[in-house]
Amino acid sequence: MNNGTLLKVKNLKTTFYNKDKKIEAVRGVDFKVASGDVLGIVGESGSGKSVLMRSVMNILQENAKIDSGEIFFEEKDLLKLSRKEMKKINGKEMAMIFQDPMTALNPLKKIGDHIVEVLIRHKGLSKKDAKEMAVKILADVGIPMPEKRINQYPHEFSGGMRQRVLIAMALACKPKLLIADEPTTALDVTIQAQILELLKSLKEDNDMSIILITHDLGVVANICNRIAVMYGGLIMEEGTTEEIFYETKHPYTKALLNSIPKVEGDEKVRLKPIEGSAPSLLDPPKGCPFADRCEFANSKCFDTMPDYKKFGDTHRSMCFLSV
Repeated sequence: MNNGTLLKVKNLKTTFYNKDKKIEAVRGVDFKVASGDVLGIVGESGSGKSVLMRSVMNILQENAKIDSGEIFFEEKDLLKLSRKEMKKINGKEMAMIFQDPMTALNPLKKIGDHIVEVLIRHKGLSKKDAKEMAVKILADVGIPMPEKRINQYPHEFSGGMRQRVLIAMALACKPKLLIADEPTTALDVTIQAQILELLKSLKEDNDMSIILITHDLGVVANICNRIAVMYGGLIMEEGTTEEIFYETKHPYTKALLNSIPKVEGDEKVRLKPIEGSAPSLLDPPKGCPFADRCEFANSKCFDTMPDYKKFGDTHRSMCFLSV
């Protein structure tokens, strides 16, 4: 891949196996991330977003298996690498900010030790040099008095500050690709905005690509240049941020947009919830997974999985009714 593509995923299928049951969490997903991209992967809880990214990094639970597909990171075929070879890539070339800053840090380890461990493992630094670098990294992510804070424990940090520590850990080795899994969950609106601005500035400073996983389209509007909308283990619609917001094609994307709070002039617009619930991936529907909740669905939608319809080079939608 010498065309500026950093990550390429093709027909990826990931399944959880539990005794005689299986959950088809990712059901055949294709996407690319170019150098410098900020891709937002959006969808409700249970749509397959986090499993998709954990599949890319090969950090799935023991009962999960990648059944088929291809994952290329630069020239490397990740599905053919050993666990040891993947460990060399994870954290160094590709890093992930995990969900929930309240539980992602070890409460028995000092903040500095979390970052020092990453630097020693991937950069081979001495403990002294790693600690000096950790202080600098904490300062880079906006933590005041890093020389003091490095010796404190997670419970001494607020939720927003813990999130900054997770970002610092992920950025310690200056990865080419940063995956941020719901990085603003459980944070108030002001802190959310600060974290997103921090990610934007760090992207520019470190010349990296970002995949931002979220259930909130409003979160991705100001940071992402491309958006993929997931539902039922599939990508329903993908396009540039402008195409997704202003040239929406899929009914599910439209429903998500209608659920974002809006103010038009001095008047507040009532939110329109999406009726019904997501399909069970224990027994996925044979047709469009959104058909049950779609006001435009007809019999074909329930019986047949639609192909993607393209709208130019960057925009596609999996819907019979896309116009």
